[in-house]
Amino acid sequence: MGELNYETRHKLRQHDFEVLKDFDFKYAPVGFKFLNVEADLEGLGLEQLDAEIAWCQMLLEAQKGKTFYATAKNQFCEPGVFLSGHGELSALAAGGRLGPPFDIYPDERSNRRVYNHLTVLPAGSTFATAFSPVDKLTFEPDLLILMCDTMTQGERVLRATQWDTGDMIESRMTYVMGCNWLFTYPYVSGKINTVWTGVAYGMKMYKLYPPGMPIVVIPWNHIDRVLRNIREMPTVLPGHTDLKHEAYERGYERLGVRDII
Repeated sequence: MGELNYETRHKLRQHDFEVLKDFDFKYAPVGFKFLNVEADLEGLGLEQLDAEIAWCQMLLEAQKGKTFYATAKNQFCEPGVFLSGHGELSALAAGGRLGPPFDIYPDERSNRRVYNHLTVLPAGSTFATAFSPVDKLTFEPDLLILMCDTMTQGERVLRATQWDTGDMIESRMTYVMGCNWLFTYPYVSGKINTVWTGVAYGMKMYKLYPPGMPIVVIPWNHIDRVLRNIREMPTVLPGHTDLKHEAYERGYERLGVRDII
């Protein structure tokens, strides 16, 4: 019978991250974690980020190879404070007053409605968030974040998310606060989410990535399943290759019906 170890609950467990090397991603796959209290950092070997930047910018830092944790002091952008559970949502932001002065929304009522869709962690519930490329992970990730720089990669990753379940492929976003859909929403909902570059205001404003790239965020409860699917399923489906005719003949023979797809 297995035995839980409370003292090592945040440390990295065994995952088949090796299968991701086959993709040759331009942007390194990243593991991400919420840490409730400072003591949770013990034994993880993480150093605090030495910059004050937006939450979405931290993802790019990890994709470039940095391993670190960030506290409220490292958060330049207000959503990185209140969404993450570092601090309170201010009345200024909650009232929808941030967007109109910068022509992001025409008025407060439309900006304010955005907050109905967000996943806000309780203030004070998070001490730090941790980031690391998967090949340097020391902590057990809450989220595996895969940035696909081609749609060949994107199709394969998204196919793997539903290969063994037939689940829907979903992309949930709001125009502002894209960090919600990268971090807090998949963490709380347990649902895989895809965020597209070139859409969310802040990520576009900071010029973090070329447009049109899928960022697939996989919560911990799906990580091993998706990695297993990547290893077991065909890299490219036979019907998408020059061997389509032979593959379809084989399929018709198996099915006992011809010309059905």
